Amino acid sequence: MRSEEQIVGQAPLLVKFGGKEYQIHPLVIKESREWRKKIAQMLGQLPQYVSATTDKPDDFQQALNGMLVDMPDKVVDLVFEYGKDLPRDEIEAVAIDAEMAKAFESILEVAFPLARSIAGATMKLSQ
Repeated sequence: MRSEEQIVGQAPLLVKFGGKEYQIHPLVIKESREWRKKIAQMLGQLPQYVSATTDKPDDFQQALNGMLVDMPDKVVDLVFEYGKDLPRDEIEAVAIDAEMAKAFESILEVAFPLARSIAGATMKLSQ
C-alpha cells in the first residue's frame, strides 16, 4: 500500500524483474483512462472462457488457450503500456511470470484509486 506522501508526490512504483529494480511512473488521468478501458475490455472476455462447454473439444481448447495463453500475454502487454518507459526486450529476457504478476498488481493499486473511493463512499452513505 502506497503512503499518502507517495500518492500526492506522484512517486514512481518500484518493481523488480530479474533481480533489477525498475520505476513505473503513474499515468496522468487522460492516459490512465485509456489504460483502464483496456483492462475492462480484457476482463469483459472472461465470461466466454468460463462458459466454454466440455462437450465440444475445439471450444474447450480455445477457452483454455484464451485463459492460459492469451490473457497472460495481454497482462504483460498492459504492464508495458502502463510502464511505457520500461525496456520491454530487456525485461522479457530476464523476468519470470511471478514478477510480472506482482508488477501488474502494483499497477492496479495505482490505476484504480477512484474505484476504491467510490466503494468507500457507498459504504459511508449506507451507514
